[in-house]
Amino acid sequence: MANLNFIKEHGIARFVQQQRRRIQLLERMIKDFDDGRSKSYYCKSAALLDLTGLESSLAAAVRRIKADHIKPNDVKTKAKILRGLLDELALKEGMTK
Repeated sequence: MANLNFIKEHGIARFVQQQRRRIQLLERMIKDFDDGRSKSYYCKSAALLDLTGLESSLAAAVRRIKADHIKPNDVKTKAKILRGLLDELALKEGMTK
């Protein structure tokens, strides 16, 4: 229903644009943060969570990884950081696991 309401309010072109951005974010999450166990979690997050919140969470994860000097190949730690941020976002939006 949320998608239909969005389309009614903003139009199909903006909805498609938004979905493309969600796909880009999902592809980045899978490419840079998939520990072999998080792909479906990222798919659900990209589909259900607020787009601005997703972008902010991903940016915050990147900043934290840099600040904590996490190695690029430490995918398990990177996934843990991003999943924690996405969990916080889901709680703010009133969603539970």
